[in-house]
Amino acid sequence: MPLKSSPRMLPAAALLAAYLGAGCGLSFSHNAEARDEWTRQYDVEAGATLEIKNANGTIDVREGDGAAINVRAVRIVRTSTDAAAKAALADFTIAESASATRVVLDASGSSLGLTIGLSRRAEFEVTVPHGVAVVLTTANGNITAAGITGRLEVKSTNGTVTASEVGGPVQAETTNGAVRIDLSSVAEGGVSCETTNGAVSVTLPRDAAARLSARVSNGGISASGLDLAVSQQSRQRLEATLGGGGPTIRLETTNGAVRINGK
Repeated sequence: MPLKSSPRMLPAAALLAAYLGAGCGLSFSHNAEARDEWTRQYDVEAGATLEIKNANGTIDVREGDGAAINVRAVRIVRTSTDAAAKAALADFTIAESASATRVVLDASGSSLGLTIGLSRRAEFEVTVPHGVAVVLTTANGNITAAGITGRLEVKSTNGTVTASEVGGPVQAETTNGAVRIDLSSVAEGGVSCETTNGAVSVTLPRDAAARLSARVSNGGISASGLDLAVSQQSRQRLEATLGGGGPTIRLETTNGAVRINGK
């Protein structure tokens, strides 16, 4: 005859589950936080490359004065207790590989294993010398760049990509978020902006020479403030040249609008 559960047995079962969960190191809340500041300076040659790989958190890179790359990263861990948060923070490493020509920082790896109720993120603030190439990747977070004159490559999965006053080749991509690019010039190598769920907005000088190619699936395309020579135009596609043609500016989104503006 099968046993029937008694109402009196339920509290004991709940206590046993809680005890086992604690014994396995499982946590189910984010009530405690630990954070610290990680700083570095790298002396690099002209034309060097900076690459940052992040899993969760923002990345902000700006061009500054001087010949060194300066990095400030805030590492943040949230979990159930202060002790657990401090222990997880101690295990939160940012791998670094540095030479005079290339600096790679990687905060995407983990030696923490699978822990329920634990979250961590790194928030980067960086300045780079004139002409340094910048390659940025994060899975969950916004990316911003300002004044970059070297090559710029940025990629996020869940986040907005914003770049202002950039003068080198640009490749910007996200999946869930907008892409907003303000160009100081259109460099050889061109511009490529792509998202799946979000708008793409590009601002460029009125006197730039470029070829424009824009496509949307569910949305529209608008252009203003530019003297365009249009070769093909519909709600979902625009092919045109500006200033007689030049490097290609390719803009594409699936669910969203494409906006092209002159300044």
